Amino acid sequence: MQRRGFTMVELIFVIVIIGILATMAMPKFDDTTNRAKINSELSGMESMAAAIRGAIEFHVEDFGDAKVNWHNYADMNDSTANYSVRAAHYGNINKSKLVLKKIAKKNDKLRIAGWAPVDSNGNWSFKDGLYFDILMVEGEASNSKTGVPFPKEATNNDIPGKPDRNDFWVFNPSPVDIVVVGGSNTPINKTVVESGSLVLVDVNGTKAVNVRNVRFSGLTNGNGSPTQFYFTAPK
Repeated sequence: MQRRGFTMVELIFVIVIIGILATMAMPKFDDTTNRAKINSELSGMESMAAAIRGAIEFHVEDFGDAKVNWHNYADMNDSTANYSVRAAHYGNINKSKLVLKKIAKKNDKLRIAGWAPVDSNGNWSFKDGLYFDILMVEGEASNSKTGVPFPKEATNNDIPGKPDRNDFWVFNPSPVDIVVVGGSNTPINKTVVESGSLVLVDVNGTKAVNVRNVRFSGLTNGNGSPTQFYFTAPK
């Protein structure tokens, strides 16, 4: 008996069924992809944190100072006391995908979201170039535009300790420990970031981060007076 092919109605029915099954599977696929981004970022940043400590120790041992060229950037020595000039440098570092290039094997997903000028003595100062600047850094999961969305089933749509699109990392190559806090629009639990460390700062809730609302203490203003400082966005 000759086998007949599918009729048009049967083909349409099969296509509809496949479409329904694909739609049902999509959320699971997205969830798996997002989990992979989170795990990859946590693992990568943990490795970089260890590499940062090693780079500082080796540089001090070899050269007697901690002026590590973290981004393999030609203008690390620029000490121009101008926010626009410094912001342009970090914009160039982002565009050229040089963020933490000194220690990051795969750094094309890293982005500097904010910076604060610091010198070798832990003062708010431009005098030592970019070497000791404290940075807000985003990865693939914590990217403010394309990062991992907030899980609807979580409390406040946020999971503590796991990077999503309004979280960020703070890199502190300065010689002093700092404490990061937020404002009314950026609810952050106080986070200690020790000298020479890279730490995840978890923002509560789902509000987008305003860089200027992220503040920290630990530096001095050059005359020995402790105060609270803020980050500036790159150009």
